[in-house]
Amino acid sequence: MKWIQLIGPGELLAIASSITFSVAQTFLRQGMRSVSPLAAALIVNGIVSLGGFILSLLNGTLFTSKAETIFWYAAVGLAGPTIGRYFYLVGVSRIGLSRTVPISSAAPIWGTFFAILILGETPTTMVVLGTLGIVIGVSILGIQDDKSQSFKSWLQGALMFPLVASLAYAIAPIFAKLAYTHQMTPSVGMAVSFATANCILLLTKPILPGQNEIRGKKRGLLWVGGAGAIGICSSYMLWTAFTMASVSTALPLSRIAPIWVLILSYFFLGKLETINRKTVLATICVVAGGVLITAFRN
Repeated sequence: MKWIQLIGPGELLAIASSITFSVAQTFLRQGMRSVSPLAAALIVNGIVSLGGFILSLLNGTLFTSKAETIFWYAAVGLAGPTIGRYFYLVGVSRIGLSRTVPISSAAPIWGTFFAILILGETPTTMVVLGTLGIVIGVSILGIQDDKSQSFKSWLQGALMFPLVASLAYAIAPIFAKLAYTHQMTPSVGMAVSFATANCILLLTKPILPGQNEIRGKKRGLLWVGGAGAIGICSSYMLWTAFTMASVSTALPLSRIAPIWVLILSYFFLGKLETINRKTVLATICVVAGGVLITAFRN
């Protein structure tokens, strides 16, 4: 179909991944009212990993995987689901959500830089501008009137946590692309990366700060399980997107989920989210960025 070619199949999958990811996040938000963060992470990671193993068994790619490919897939699990998520959560606890989100949302900028440096990608000027638009929009959406942390304390070391998170989230798709130079097996990548993340979380559980207990009530666990099931679709689409599209176009488009989360929360979570000028401005920036990336990707 012409409109698919116009947007780009890989870019379209990245957008679809962000939509399904936002649905999963809405489920997760409901579930985490009675499920601990660590339990939620382990369940979602486990379900997505299981989905990857089943898909790779069905398409016959699991037992034909090369050692080099498995290595890079494990590196993805170490970078994104483990280091990225851990430093993001620590950043929220240290300097608050309002300062953590804008900094960690810079992942597409770092991702584009790494793609140019390591993969030799050559994004157009419009793609770079579109990436900036998405980053600005997501950052605006994350800004809250939070004065619980002083600017001085933010500069005195705590800045490193969201910064490391953004770098980890940016390098993960680079590792996926390096794995694809050996084999393009998205389902195996899902299985190995999320299984690696769970292994590391369990091994480091005793030293995790804050809420490191594993607990949850039945109703919450059902919501979290639903988030994991939807996460299988989201993850597979994103892993597949990187087989078709460049990191510099697919990564920014996959990071627009906060806009979809806001919309879904507004309609399905008792209108816990409000639509205001900040939200409208953020949406305009994200949409404009997406248009620039898809229209001028070549």
